[in-house]
This record gives sequence, structure tokens and C-alpha cells, in this order.
Amino acid sequence: MLRRSPDVSVVVPAFNEESQIGDTLRALQAQRFDGRFETIVVDNGSTDRTAEVVRRCGATLAFEPTRGPAAARNAGLARAQGRIVCHLDADAVPSRGWVQAMADAMADPSVVLVGGRSVSFPPKTGAERYMAASGRIDAVEYIRRPLFPFVPSRNMAVRREAATAIGGWSEEFLTGEDVEFCHRLLQRFPDSMIYAPRALLMHRNRASEEALARQAWGYGEGVANLYARYPGTLRWGTTDVGQVAVKRIGYWVDALACRVGHRLGIVPNERFERAHFHHVWKRAFWAGFASYRRTGRYAAGVAGGV
Repeated sequence: MLRRSPDVSVVVPAFNEESQIGDTLRALQAQRFDGRFETIVVDNGSTDRTAEVVRRCGATLAFEPTRGPAAARNAGLARAQGRIVCHLDADAVPSRGWVQAMADAMADPSVVLVGGRSVSFPPKTGAERYMAASGRIDAVEYIRRPLFPFVPSRNMAVRREAATAIGGWSEEFLTGEDVEFCHRLLQRFPDSMIYAPRALLMHRNRASEEALARQAWGYGEGVANLYARYPGTLRWGTTDVGQVAVKRIGYWVDALACRVGHRLGIVPNERFERAHFHHVWKRAFWAGFASYRRTGRYAAGVAGGV
């Protein structure tokens, strides 16, 4: 008896995620879905027990030695059998109706790309509180952007044939790969992206200041790579450099003033914390951007931590 192919394939890239991926896979096992779906975890060179946890949870395990989420997602795309491929990060926990909501959003044949709703786990640290309040988690703001709109890959669904038609994910991007992937996809299939708020997941944000800065640095590198890849659309000149310099000074002054005010008891802790981590984020982001502009490559040891 022939086994029917799955309707949906869920691809989860993983790098040293033994402490978190079990929650992700158990949430996928608990999905309420009318059809059939498969879960493919792509181990991207982990040195911990990620593979052991994946095997124990019963998901399909693939290995991709080329570092980077784009390479891992391409490996998952190559193995996927479903007509819809959902992308999910290993530090995210989907709601029970996540797969069904993604499939429902794809019921319209004109839809090629779907972004789900992402919310932060209840924050416990200053870094987590900053990111939870920043608006950088959910897809809705990115989908509305006039230039390079995209769906964050932490909570995405795409038609497999469409992803294959554009050659998959660009592996030269270690960060920013989802922006670049969506750009090529929407050039080929315009007006095909929608937001699906019922496709809900919880996302774990970086807990420490160091991890947050590392993430921001990687994002800056990814944006710089986009400028290098699409110079006709994204132009960078001396005016841009000056504007960024002025803004960075402003972030620094605000953070310093809030620190002094906090010590004097006239600035509340919440205001001080927000200014501090905003300065941390912007400083690291533009440092990563400048580093890639100067060298044309991702800094060693940074991209893998974002």
C-alpha cells in the first residue's frame, strides 16, 4: 500500500539547540491538522546533543555541514515532500493550530508566501523586555514595508514549487537570508504575500545583553549584504553615513542622560532600561553593518549566534 505524501513539510534549522528544540518538536507533535505533515530538522553542524533530542522526538533528521540557516533551509527544501513548506526556528513553540492556519492561508491559489503571528515568551531580563517591546518579532510590520517587504523565516510558509522555482535560499547570506529570499520570490510572484494572525507561535528572545548585541551585529551584516547584492535598489552614500552618525550620537546621549537620571532617581527603571538596550542594539547593528561594508564578509563566530 502506497503511503500518501504529506500536505505540509515543516523545516526546522538547528545549531546547538538541545535545550530548546525538544519543546518545539513536542509542540509540533501536538498539532491539530486535518491533513498530513512531516517535520524535518536540519542539524547545521551542532556539537551538542541536538541530533539525539531530534531522534528521540521522532522527527526526520538531516545534516547540512555548510553553515548558515539558508543552507539548512535548502537542505530541508530538498527533502520536503509537502506542497507547502513551513519554516520554523528551533527556539520557537507553535500553537496547536499553527500548521492548520498556514495550510488554510494557502487555500487561495494566488497566495505563495505567508507570515504567521509571532509573540515573545514572557520576558524576564532587560534584553528580553526590550526585544518584546521593539516590534521586531512579528511579521505584520515587515510585510507592510514599501521597500523589501518580507516574512521573517521564524514563522513562514511558502509553496514548495515557488521556492524551488527561484532556486531556493541564497547561501551567501548568513543573516538577512529571509529578506533576500522574499525579495526574489515576490519579484517572480508579485502580490502573493499575506499575513496569517492565526498561525501563532511563541518565540524566545535573547536573554543577555551580549547575546542581544551579537544578534544585532548579525542583522547589520545581513542588511549590508543586501546593499551589496542590490546596489541598484539600495543605495548607500555619504548622506546616509552622516544621518546614521547623527542618530547614533542621539542614541548614546539619550542612554547616557537616562543613566544619570536613573542614578539620581528622576528617570524610572523602565525608561532607563529601554534607552540602554536601544543604544546597545543600534550600536551593534551599525557596527555589524560597517564591518560587512568594509570587509565584504560576515565576522567569524558572529553569524552562528544570531
